Amino acid sequence: MEETITHTILVVDDEPDVLSALYDTLIDVYEVMTASNGADALRIISDYENEIAVVISDQRMPGMTGSQLMAKIHETHPRCNKILLTAYGDIKVVKEAINKGAINTYMYKPWNAEVLLCTVEHLIKMYDLDDDNLMNKVIENNRRMRTEGDILKPCLNLMTQFIDSFQIGICIVDDSGNIALFNKTGLELLKYDSLDAVKGKKLNSVFSLDNAVIKRFRSSYKQGRHLHPLDLKQADGKTTVMDSSLTFLNDGEGALNGILFSG
Repeated sequence: MEETITHTILVVDDEPDVLSALYDTLIDVYEVMTASNGADALRIISDYENEIAVVISDQRMPGMTGSQLMAKIHETHPRCNKILLTAYGDIKVVKEAINKGAINTYMYKPWNAEVLLCTVEHLIKMYDLDDDNLMNKVIENNRRMRTEGDILKPCLNLMTQFIDSFQIGICIVDDSGNIALFNKTGLELLKYDSLDAVKGKKLNSVFSLDNAVIKRFRSSYKQGRHLHPLDLKQADGKTTVMDSSLTFLNDGEGALNGILFSG
């Protein structure tokens, strides 16, 4: 039976009715935790360190504002994505938080449930895209099975199916720096009809990569952030910008072995 990964969302607001409304909006799709203040939210983040994918917090709360809470979370758990709920009068504070990287985006209250769900879905994809440990294992397993002969062909087929199940684009790079594999989502995002259209091509025929860009990605790993916007060339020749993450062998020190991207 296929295992479904359920992501956890933390919602923070001092108003019980708002907490209840957010919970009801999200619970059909995600695991949801709630906190009524910043201190409780930080305790939950600490207790469930690697489980919280997205935090949604109100700005105006007693004791600790939403932007102050998000800044603390950003310092200790930078991979966690953050949405700030705010009133129109708080826009200056919101912009400062965005400029500092403390939040990913903001929404005005009252929020639109459909827009909120779409925003959370996008941030979940970014969260998954940022999981270089998981994806390095996927890429390494794929590379190993390609070199161990026909005996592992059934396993290779299972691995390909597994990679195709991800709702983010995945490109695996061979030892020569060429494109070895695109998953189904990657082909769809870039409008390619089949893997044959890109397999064996140089990376820079699809991804705008040079030494400076690759160096920037490597440097970001040391700061706990792996995502950067990257120009990608689609099958029709048009260029699009997507949030992307590069994966490397040997904990970021070795050769480039994969690219993950999401529209």
